[in-house]
Amino acid sequence: MQTFHKLHQKRRDFLLENKNKDFVVLDGLNCVLLSAPHGVSQTRMGKNKMQEPGSLATALNLKQRSSCFLIAKTKNNFDDANFDLHSKYKNAIQALVKKHNIKYIIDIHGLAKHRPCDVNLGISLGQNIASDVPLFEMLYNKLVEKGFKTVIDNPFMGGYATVAGSMKKKFPQLWTIQIEINSALSNEKENIQKWNTLLDTLLDFICTIEKR
Repeated sequence: MQTFHKLHQKRRDFLLENKNKDFVVLDGLNCVLLSAPHGVSQTRMGKNKMQEPGSLATALNLKQRSSCFLIAKTKNNFDDANFDLHSKYKNAIQALVKKHNIKYIIDIHGLAKHRPCDVNLGISLGQNIASDVPLFEMLYNKLVEKGFKTVIDNPFMGGYATVAGSMKKKFPQLWTIQIEINSALSNEKENIQKWNTLLDTLLDFICTIEKR
């Protein structure tokens, strides 16, 4: 089990090492791409938005323990990689899909702790996971079985210009999902055991994908 300190220290070290880069891409060996566009602050329509630290820490942990590819924002260039219709971040994802035959994109975010759920799965009313609905049902059931209060498309759907939505429109064969994790799980020490359970559940899901 990872400690709260180690998970967030790894995130801090990663950001410090890459502080002068817009985003970082780490190669993998399978067909899954992890994305963390909000691990640093963003600028949306001229307004600054806070970072979602638990999202990047989660993505880095899953990358370390799997063969996934990873793309993560590491600097706020007065943009929002998940909201802006066009960005270098999304261009890089398109290149990864083409070059490495990426079939699954798991875009990881953080929810404000006042949200009444542990995990929100954004699937754009089912459009983003239409290529493999049973796979989505498997993920949803795994989360529920582990005791996580899991909702779908509420409050965020992963549609329109988001990483999940835009990549699905660009590459219809993709399976994409926007996973929102309540920050009470990832950013509060007393919930570290529950966060570790979530990390293990997501890793198990990734291993399931690798066997398909």
